[in-house]
Amino acid sequence: MWTTVLAYIVGWYVCAISLSVYNKWMFDPINGLGVEYPVLLTAFHQTTLWVLSALYIVIHEKLNPASAQHRKSPVVQNHNNDWKFYMKYIIPTAVATAGDIGFSNASFKFVPLTVYTIIKSSSIAFVLLFSCIFKLEKFHWKLGVIVLVMFFGVVMMVYRPNDGSSDNDQTQALIIFGSLLVLASSCLSGLRWVYTQLILKKTVSLTVPIRDEENNNNSNNNTNQNDEYPVEKSDEKPHPIYTIHQLAPIMGATLIITSLIIERPLPGIFKSNLFKVEFNSNKETNFGSISRGIFLMILPGIDVFVLTFCEFGILQLTKVLTLSIAGIVKEVLTILTGMIFLHERISGVYNWIGMTIVLLDVVYYNHFRYRQKQENEYIKLSSVESTRSVDKSESTRASIEPYSAVTDFTLQEFEMDTLSMTLSHTSDGPTGNHSLRSIGDIGLNNK
Repeated sequence: MWTTVLAYIVGWYVCAISLSVYNKWMFDPINGLGVEYPVLLTAFHQTTLWVLSALYIVIHEKLNPASAQHRKSPVVQNHNNDWKFYMKYIIPTAVATAGDIGFSNASFKFVPLTVYTIIKSSSIAFVLLFSCIFKLEKFHWKLGVIVLVMFFGVVMMVYRPNDGSSDNDQTQALIIFGSLLVLASSCLSGLRWVYTQLILKKTVSLTVPIRDEENNNNSNNNTNQNDEYPVEKSDEKPHPIYTIHQLAPIMGATLIITSLIIERPLPGIFKSNLFKVEFNSNKETNFGSISRGIFLMILPGIDVFVLTFCEFGILQLTKVLTLSIAGIVKEVLTILTGMIFLHERISGVYNWIGMTIVLLDVVYYNHFRYRQKQENEYIKLSSVESTRSVDKSESTRASIEPYSAVTDFTLQEFEMDTLSMTLSHTSDGPTGNHSLRSIGDIGLNNK
């Protein structure tokens, strides 16, 4: 099994890091192609993802008709034509995801890959802030320290002493602007996660049935009969490809509209380096250069598609902690890739200190969350053994999975699958007691 897990992790590293390098090369105006339409290209990536996910679903359901229904989100299955559900659940998640990815790709015009990778890790700080604001998380002084240390590390990472040079001032201004774009992306990532948890919390209250006051032990206690969100228990986990198929069209539409308003890409996109016969030249386009440009636009969508399968494969075979540790290693490898292949340098001692602070803060955050989860599980098991009348609100709160520090700028937070997988595993067993299993135990991670 571990050979397969290792293969998935290597595939995940290759896809994620190559995607980072690709985006930096595509949008960097100095050392790359300098394409000035990152939002438009991101919309094209989402279109590619939607086409690939649609093809996968069609082929998969033809080859496996019996298991196809179990792989879908049970929430989405029962609301295919419910516009209220789409407006409340799907569209906000898709729009926030589009903003997250759009800001991330736009930032590559201004910041090095190393700086981007470190600042993107600050998503956990925004998750903690919004969690406390929306009362999903009880404030703990350690969480406050994690947030403050994270932001201090980010400031140190982008700080450069002023040497009086106008070029240095201009470069510093661009880096600060790009860093703000990454922070905006991280903010949307955190807000999206918290919003999803609010949906999950409300849906759980609708899904988990109220136990019979007389505590009947008949067979009806073993069946969940909720009408609004019927739950069908299955051993098969819903695949994130179904989530991509739901979100990608809305994300693509949001990004295209944003691009047309802000970037105004037509007809300038056809005069960019992307479609020129030779990069950074004045030669006109031809059929070959246009074909190459279209392939370069499709390539990230294929990359994310493969990356999705690698992540899902890891989570099928291991627990969340494995992916969290592998994710921290991936962040370090991404930084090393930027330094070795893109010749980026972390020049000042302040920048090195900032990077070290952020990485250590991320490691401590994962350790803190792991210990917190272990304590919650121990308390939950103890309470179940002592009494079967477990307070449902406490059970729901304990089941909310901490946000993982594993971050990418791809569509890797499968919130609707988190919700659907939780719903598909609400049954505790023949006792008729229904509660949420920990998402970490069933193998899905919010990165």
